[in-house]
Amino acid sequence: MAALTIYVAGSFKHKHGVRLLGRELRGMGCCILDWTEKAVPPPGLTPGERRIWMDTDRNGGQVYSFCRDACIQADLVIYYGASGQDAGVEVGLAAGAGVPVMGIRGPLEGPGLMLHGAVSHWVDSAEDALEAVAALLRHKEQNWMELDAEPHEGLRRMGQALRPDKA
Repeated sequence: MAALTIYVAGSFKHKHGVRLLGRELRGMGCCILDWTEKAVPPPGLTPGERRIWMDTDRNGGQVYSFCRDACIQADLVIYYGASGQDAGVEVGLAAGAGVPVMGIRGPLEGPGLMLHGAVSHWVDSAEDALEAVAALLRHKEQNWMELDAEPHEGLRRMGQALRPDKA
């Protein structure tokens, strides 16, 4: 069984970064619900046509359905900022379903009230996100016994949501 099942919510413009983050998380034993494998426009489209394809999901709704389901079924959602409306909706879906959300701030991002409030723990870089996931994995391996002593409030909140007893 995977250490954690994670969905990375991010803009299509961050596709390469999302894939690299996913690869690192897989290396830590996590299962990645990877939208980048689904969001592949047909070959031969111009950049404008690719944008229309992505914005309207002409793939029969498969990309939308996958992402919606992933956000509510994952153990953890990571917001890869700065991303647009779709990633914000994904964060809202996750938060509404009780799935903890970690946010990676974009370099020039000042998240608004709703995005800020829906994220349990903000970090400044993908490296910081990997360290935070590693800390959560250590807590999980220890059956959450030391979670109350975790110095980062956001990590404590995420761990509390991940604990099987949800205490």
